[in-house]
Amino acid sequence: VAIDFGTTFSGYAFCFTRDPDHIHMMRKWEGGDPGVINQKTPTCLLMSPDGSFHSFGFTARDFYHDLDPIEAQKWYYFDKFKMVLHYQADLNKKTTLKATNGKELPEMDVFSHDLRFFKEHAIQELSDQSSTRILNEDVRWVLTVPAIWKAPAKQFMRQAAYDAGIASQEYPDQLLIALEPEAASIYCRRLRMCQLVPEKPPKQSPIIATLNRSATPELINIDRLSDEFRDEEEYEDRPLTP
Repeated sequence: VAIDFGTTFSGYAFCFTRDPDHIHMMRKWEGGDPGVINQKTPTCLLMSPDGSFHSFGFTARDFYHDLDPIEAQKWYYFDKFKMVLHYQADLNKKTTLKATNGKELPEMDVFSHDLRFFKEHAIQELSDQSSTRILNEDVRWVLTVPAIWKAPAKQFMRQAAYDAGIASQEYPDQLLIALEPEAASIYCRRLRMCQLVPEKPPKQSPIIATLNRSATPELINIDRLSDEFRDEEEYEDRPLTP
């Protein structure tokens, strides 16, 4: 299961080991516009006035915006908060994140709630697709992060995943932290030539263009990727500052 935890929208996709080339993208999200198939759900988290998890995505957004303005001040609503990890120099387990009501909660709790939502949603979807009960131990998880993030931010996401029940410090190999551009490059490598579109069409003289209106796609060079995402060098388990 690969989780794309985005700044504005998030989602996940999965495949089974018996057919690894057949990728299933999750499109059944609660809420949103009726009749519209959404490949992702908004990265919005809503927590109750007591600090417990309430909802995520379209459900969180719609519920919060339907609240009375006075009542809404009691709820914790987080939106587009992913990149705060990149700009905080003193990132640790006690770092807090401000909600729309001005109140703050630990960042680790906010991110772990988000990842726990995806874990439970994905396991349920896998169980429904395979007609059997899927356990967390049966899943290899992939979590994408921006390439510009520094090591503390990447390690923060790994720790948040551990707190969410995705892998653990005892079984760190169950979770693979992947850089977003490398994941995108791997996707491009698996595309067929007919699916590749050149950034700019090749130049042709008017006469040739008239005779041959179908332009031949240019080859796209993709940088060589590291086989293991350099996880041994960059993603070793290092405890965050308490």
